[in-house]
Amino acid sequence: MTSIVTARGVSKHFGSVRAVDNVSFEIEKGRILGLIGPNGAGKTTYVKQDIGLLKPKSGRVLVNVRDTHEASVAEIASTLGYVFQSPSHMLFANTVHDELSFGPKNLRHSPEEIEKEVMEALETVNLVEYEQDPPLSLSFGQQKRVSIAAILAMRSRILVMDEPTAGQDYQNYMNFMDSILQMPGFESVVFITHDVDMAVIYANRVILVSDGRIAADGPPHEVLADQDLLKACRVIPSSLLAANL
Repeated sequence: MTSIVTARGVSKHFGSVRAVDNVSFEIEKGRILGLIGPNGAGKTTYVKQDIGLLKPKSGRVLVNVRDTHEASVAEIASTLGYVFQSPSHMLFANTVHDELSFGPKNLRHSPEEIEKEVMEALETVNLVEYEQDPPLSLSFGQQKRVSIAAILAMRSRILVMDEPTAGQDYQNYMNFMDSILQMPGFESVVFITHDVDMAVIYANRVILVSDGRIAADGPPHEVLADQDLLKACRVIPSSLLAANL
């Protein structure tokens, strides 16, 4: 597979805390990658280094073979689009249309391109009728879809979602994930989660994170089969996992 993102020997410290400790990994085209681990394991810090919000203290992150130290967050966003766990942390514009056009404008797309990108994104997430509504007036589920549409409008190659199913019941999150993975335009999807079931159902690769390090990396049926490792990494197995091993 072709690698879009490559991290080599990456570390990030916050004072005496090693949030990420000498990590190497790749995100390839065609991957549905589940980044799994308990709260505080370093999952979100990994991703924020990929998208340029954080710069590694040591090591390198390459996005399209370009070092993130040399690229702006806006430039990286054309490859990696990040959806926050809470839509309210991401949405700010007066209308859904303005929200979706903000990213393409920063990427210096032409006005004609922007209108086309916004309308196609709205159609994909089935929100055309809400184009002129304030994003924060919509339901939580609709706000999630606006957040994803904002990434679609930028033509980002990889969709990265932080705890995408937080606050949703099982059936709702199944519907949500199914619809996302059917969306055209993304070459890879990455989701950060502590939910083992999500990885069992959707991922074709899992990275298990513990205390800032990668404890295991590989196909879900291999990584998640090691019950002792899951316990050591404070990840709770599920009945669905047991049924699929």
